[in-house]
Formats: sequence, C-alpha cells, structure tokens
Amino acid sequence: MTAALVLPPILWILSTSLKTEANTVAFPPVWIPDPVSFGSYGGLFTSANIRFFANSLIYAVGSIVLALAVCIPAAYVATRFRGRRMEALMTAILVLSMVPGVVVFIALYSMFVKTSLINTYPLLIVVYTGIICGQTILFLRNFIENIPVEIEEAAAIDGCSRRQILLRIVLPLIRPGIAAVAIFIFVFVWNDFLVGTVLATTEDMKTVQNGIVRYISTGFGNFWASFGAFVIVAFVPVLGIFAIFQRWFIAGLTSGGVKS
Repeated sequence: MTAALVLPPILWILSTSLKTEANTVAFPPVWIPDPVSFGSYGGLFTSANIRFFANSLIYAVGSIVLALAVCIPAAYVATRFRGRRMEALMTAILVLSMVPGVVVFIALYSMFVKTSLINTYPLLIVVYTGIICGQTILFLRNFIENIPVEIEEAAAIDGCSRRQILLRIVLPLIRPGIAAVAIFIFVFVWNDFLVGTVLATTEDMKTVQNGIVRYISTGFGNFWASFGAFVIVAFVPVLGIFAIFQRWFIAGLTSGGVKS
C-alpha cells in the first residue's frame, strides 16, 4: 500500500526531469519521455545549487556527530542511574520532544538575530541537535537497557571505569542503534525546511529544501523539468544512505525492542 502511494509521484517526477519543455506541458500528459533529455540535469550543478547541497551535508553530518556525542552518554546515564528524578527527567524529555519546533522558532530567531551567530553553521547544527536530542536519548536508552548489567559489573571488577565501560563495552553492543539513529538524523536534517528558512537568512547558508522552493518561486526556461531534476538529485543522497546502511538500520529498528 505504501509503495503504491509513494512510487507513482517519484516516477512521475523522474519522468518529468527527462522531458523536453514541450512534453512537460503537453496535454494529455506524456508519461514516458520521448525524446529523453538530460539537459535539466546538466544545468543543475551551478555554484549556488552546489552550495545548497554542501550546506545540507554539513548540517546533517555535524548534527549526527554532536547528537551522538551528547546523547550516547546521556542515554547511558539515564539507563544505569535510576530514580524518581531521572524518571521525571525522562518524562519531561518525552513531553518536550512532542512540542512542535515551530513554537520556539520565533523566540530562537529573536534571540540570535542580534548576535553574530545567525547564519552560521554552529548555530544551525546546535539547533538541529536540540530538536532531535530527546528522541535520540529515548531511542538509545532502549538499546542500553538490553545489555545485561552483569557484563558491566564484570568489567568493573576487572578495573574498568565507567568511561571505559561505555566506550569498550556499551558502544560496540549498541552499534545497530547508533546506525539507525544516524540515519534518522541525516534524513531529518536533509529534509528539513523550517530551520533553514528561519535561521539561515542569507542565500549562501540555505539548504537543499530551500533551494527546491527557490526553483518553484523563480522558475524559468524548462521549469518543470529543472524542478524535477533538482528533486531527484536531492532524493539520491537519502536513498544512497539507506541502501548502504540498510542492514544496520533494520537491525537497529528490530533489536532495540527485543529484551535479552
């Protein structure tokens, strides 16, 4: 059912990206491009468009690194140090993670617009990390709960510190979860439109999704074919990431809910 709903629009966009200008506006619609034209792809890789892709890649990779650096230790502490306060904190994180980001964006913009942080990579990476940090902690917590405490106790008896236990025992055992989280973060940041719109006010800091909207608002020439080519190229990194890490992604989704 999902494939039946998702595939037709993707195939139509792919078909449109390969059409000539006459075929894109033909009626009745031309489903199979004839002749096939790659001109829209050739004109896509301008310096401005490449900057959009580079920005999204920097935001995504930076958010993955920062989120994992913060959330893995936080999830470990939340799992191994139980108590009323910790459970209250986890409940608060769960509730806050349900709050739409748009609610706080006006306040964030008002805070940073008067500083030198606006239109900088660190600001957007930190904001993206803050948005997904709550879900990441809760997700990784499920994986750490599946690790028997006895393994850590044995390591502690052998002289391992908490830091060594986390790095040498916990991290290798939750690699599927880390891979799944990394893919989720990449897809979220790559597909996000709102953060780049609000906190990146200059053209050279915009994201791929902002670039797609720019095509819609300033279309010229063979507009629909160029628009389709941009969408397809923007979709390729997400598809490639999932194809490469599919095994770890599926393992992460399934093993996190299985108690040992």
